[in-house]
Amino acid sequence: MKKALLLLLMGTTLFVSCSKDDDDTPAVKTKSEMLVRTWEVQTGSIGLGTATPITGYTKGGTGNLIDMSKFKLEFKTGGDFVQTSLDGTSSTGKWALTDNDTKLSLTTTQIPTPDVWNITTLSETNFDIARQIAGNSTAPGDLYWKNLIDTFGKPLGITSAAGASIAVKTIPVK
Repeated sequence: MKKALLLLLMGTTLFVSCSKDDDDTPAVKTKSEMLVRTWEVQTGSIGLGTATPITGYTKGGTGNLIDMSKFKLEFKTGGDFVQTSLDGTSSTGKWALTDNDTKLSLTTTQIPTPDVWNITTLSETNFDIARQIAGNSTAPGDLYWKNLIDTFGKPLGITSAAGASIAVKTIPVK
C-alpha cells in the first residue's frame, strides 16, 4: 500500500511538473506590433552628394544644426499615423510595412504617393530608418525632403542638388 501511494504521489508530481504550459514565455511580436507606439528622434544625420553623413541632431545635445525635439511619429493599429513636425504641428496619414517588413511606406496629404523608407532597425526599443535621394529625383517624397533640406540648409549653404542620404534613429516616447 505504501508503495502504491508513493508511486501515485511521484506520478502526480511528475505529471504536474511536466504538464506546465509555457504561458510565462511572452509571445513574439510582429514588426507591425513593435512599430505601433509613439517614437521620438534620438539622432538625425544627413549626407549631401558623396560627402560623409554628419549628425545634425542628437536628443539633448547642444549645438544641433536642426531642432528635431518636437518631431514624433505615432503609429496606430490599423495603419493610421500622426506625425508631429519640427514646428510642433501635426498631420495624419497611412502607414504600411512592405518588402518583407524591410520598408516603411507613408502616405499623407503633403505626400499623397507613398514615401518609402528603408528600415534599418525595428525592435521594442529602436526604430531606425534611412533613405537615399538622387539630386535629379522628381518623386513627390524625394521633392518633399529635398525642399526641407534646401529650406533649413540655406543659412548654412547646404543644398540637395547633388542628392542626399538621410538616417533617423528613434526611440519610444516614455
